[in-house]
Amino acid sequence: MEIWAKRLGEQYQTLEEHTDWVIEEALKQIDEYTICKISKLTEWDKDKIKDLIFFCAYFHDIGKATKEFQKTIENDSRSYHSMYSASVLESIEEFEYKEKDIYINLLMVISLTHHTLMPYTANSSEFIFLEDKAKDFFEGYKRKYELYMQKTCKYDFKFTTSENIKLGIEYIEEDLKCINGKDKLRILYTYVSGILNIADWLASARFAKNVTNIVFNALPSKETFMQKLSFDKLRNFQDSLSECTKSVLVEIPTGEGKTEGSLLWAINNLKNKNTKIIYTLPTQTTSNKLYERIQKFFGKEACGLIHSAAKVYLEKEYEKDNGRIDENFRSDFLFSKSFNKPVTVSTIDSLLKYFINIGRFNIAIKNFFNSIIIIDEVHSYDFKLMGFLKRFLELCNKDEIKVCLMSASIPNKIKLLLGIESYQAIYQNDLFSKKANQITKKDCAMDDDFDLIAEKIHPNKNILIIRNTVRSAIKTYERLRKNLNTKKFEIILYHAAFKKIDKNQKEKLIFEKLEKSKTDKPLILVATQIVEISLDIDFDILFTDNAPIDALIQRFGRVNRKKSLDKKGEIFIYKYDKAFPYKNTYILELTFETIKDGYFELSEYVKWLNIVYDRLFEDDISIKNSISGMFDDAYEKHDKNLKKLDAIKQSEDNYDLRDIDIPREDFLLYDDFISETIDPKNYYEYTISLSSYYADKYLYVPQEKLKYRILKLKYSFENGIELPAEDKDYIW
Repeated sequence: MEIWAKRLGEQYQTLEEHTDWVIEEALKQIDEYTICKISKLTEWDKDKIKDLIFFCAYFHDIGKATKEFQKTIENDSRSYHSMYSASVLESIEEFEYKEKDIYINLLMVISLTHHTLMPYTANSSEFIFLEDKAKDFFEGYKRKYELYMQKTCKYDFKFTTSENIKLGIEYIEEDLKCINGKDKLRILYTYVSGILNIADWLASARFAKNVTNIVFNALPSKETFMQKLSFDKLRNFQDSLSECTKSVLVEIPTGEGKTEGSLLWAINNLKNKNTKIIYTLPTQTTSNKLYERIQKFFGKEACGLIHSAAKVYLEKEYEKDNGRIDENFRSDFLFSKSFNKPVTVSTIDSLLKYFINIGRFNIAIKNFFNSIIIIDEVHSYDFKLMGFLKRFLELCNKDEIKVCLMSASIPNKIKLLLGIESYQAIYQNDLFSKKANQITKKDCAMDDDFDLIAEKIHPNKNILIIRNTVRSAIKTYERLRKNLNTKKFEIILYHAAFKKIDKNQKEKLIFEKLEKSKTDKPLILVATQIVEISLDIDFDILFTDNAPIDALIQRFGRVNRKKSLDKKGEIFIYKYDKAFPYKNTYILELTFETIKDGYFELSEYVKWLNIVYDRLFEDDISIKNSISGMFDDAYEKHDKNLKKLDAIKQSEDNYDLRDIDIPREDFLLYDDFISETIDPKNYYEYTISLSSYYADKYLYVPQEKLKYRILKLKYSFENGIELPAEDKDYIW
């Protein structure tokens, strides 16, 4: 009689076949650099860690050699084989973790929890081993050890089974709680169980073998990377990054090649083919765009994308290339969402949720230990998210994970807040000595100065207009269309209150019209602050509502991005007396007061930035207290969560990483719900992210239960959502 481990379609896999596959995959996950780091962090001998990995792989499924499991494989019912394994492993004491009064059998705990945290139920302790078969398999460990580890096995284990498994489980519950607060123990548990989990996934055929690119096929080098660049000579800061071996803070103006520089830094810090590069950005749109770019550097199979809507985006890309979604896509997506790909682009939110806020993502955290991480647009985050980020950076420093932080402009006060003032600085003075735009402050609201906009329309000038709210952007757009000769220019409205599918179309249209404007009519783009980070656009003239200084500097970067002396940009900043959508008017007042009229070097923008933040932190106690409260709460949440979850249990994804007073959700519009041409599986693409406030007035409740709530609101591709005038302005 064979001992079956798994049913794969119409065929069965024996326990020995499955175990061999798990061992092979687990040993592939071990690289010398990472295991030496884990050894140093945990003070466990690296060879002992390797042995622990081997024996976890060998023994984790021995519970399948029971009559109860063999019955479940036939009828596909629930099994408790990991718990059955614990009854055999309880007597193996060679892999106990000992610290003061703590004695934890890691081999047993990792094997027991390799599927779920605790597989115990009232009836699951009633099982009988297939004694001869189970014993024969157990006693094969020396032969397998010598085969795979290429050395003599020094261990002598005895096959015995515990009769009091329920009591043993209670002890293991206490063992798991001990992991809380014991950082060395948690690192060891997470690293080894992460390797076991990914090996078991691979061996269980959860992935199609042809799409699981877990390591670099060939280690990229500076030379091979530069062959794929659109320029031949590196800037000084890029050259410095390509030779840097430390965590760095890169402060370089927009449009000067920070992305390429950071990837050169990452390539220089690759330790081996197992090293992971993780590149984070603030938004899904910017993440999607970068994902498209990096594929030309590293190859499509080596690149992954992670954010809350990544699956929808990747499905579209896959359908373009392959015609339909199949098992290969589903396999690749499942594989890549745990940061298994050699290069992963992610939103900052997804990175922090995996590695800080949600427990028991052991595969992702195992990958974290051999990652190098790039965090772009650091200045764009609110103080709450920065609290999470500071704790994350501390963990990176403690676990010897190198980080490249990047920003066009980050205030000194924020550097101190994040604790990054001591990072090696990468800076290039001559890039900040460039001039880009003539700045003019207007002591009035934009609505009172439309004649100037009309006056500035020119056959060779593209105009960007940024309003602070969706309502004011729509008003501006409609007024321009009504009062100006639109035959002389193209005009597009772009803001947050469009369906996701239409946002994509709008973005494509913007780039298409910008390209055509070189030989055809100029473009006027009316937008909200959605364009500050999400779009890589370049205009000649900017009209903007006043905004916080860091947001304004981002807006400045959308004009004359190449800093051409022959094409000096023009920027007009208008007074803005309301606080919404910002927290208060004081930072707006400070910004407007600090910025000067004139044609300045980019270094002057940095001076303004620090003047505003220095004043903000010194002058306004209520703001300082508010910042401190948000920042500290977020900073402390990681450790509180670990304590609450005994360090390894999985929590719900219920973390609000950003400081958002007005809750938002994805709504489906009524017209799309009743449409016969829209497949319900594609509803996500037709949703709009809006304040939950609108559900109080416009909610439609269908008979069937849906994933999304439905709103009865008017909508058009041209304007987006149409809100009655009496509604509060809750969208921006």
